[in-house]
Amino acid sequence: MSEAARDSHPLDAMLAISDVVTDQRYAQMYARVLTHDTPTVEELSEGLDNSTTTVYEDVNHLVESGILERVTDTQPHRYQAPQIDLTIQTDDDSYQITPALFVAIARLETNENIQLFLDRHGVGGLATALEYARDYVQGRMNARIMAREQDLPVLEAETILQEMRDVLLDVDPDLEESPDVDELDAAVDE
Repeated sequence: MSEAARDSHPLDAMLAISDVVTDQRYAQMYARVLTHDTPTVEELSEGLDNSTTTVYEDVNHLVESGILERVTDTQPHRYQAPQIDLTIQTDDDSYQITPALFVAIARLETNENIQLFLDRHGVGGLATALEYARDYVQGRMNARIMAREQDLPVLEAETILQEMRDVLLDVDPDLEESPDVDELDAAVDE
């Protein structure tokens, strides 16, 4: 987060993150900045249906709220998406909000599987699916276990795990993918 956001109250950071989680356009902007190497507003506008003015306003809002950082002082400004890691603790569970959640939300418009899962289970369900997918990528989870623990059909669990796997690997290409997932699936089948 930006220096101003780091110095602000944690509640301010949570509200800024809430903006991104609840507004797909902000999530898309964060995801675009994350995947580009310090883009300008003009570069971010390429390929979008939104006007450059709308993109500028969105980027400005995200900078002011600390979700994006301006990395140059001269025009045209360049931006980066800092790593965000917020853990929300409830009575029994904790949820981790990371850039992967923003990227998953940004893909709603183009990915019917993620959209359907979000419609059925909400943002909390999507965040939970990302947690399962982290373990899935590392070979410590499979669709049957997720389905049983989350009371989902196995096909739905498998579908969202695959989609979230793609999100996680796009956001963190260095994330080690374990080849043991098939082995784990076979062990559960026995």
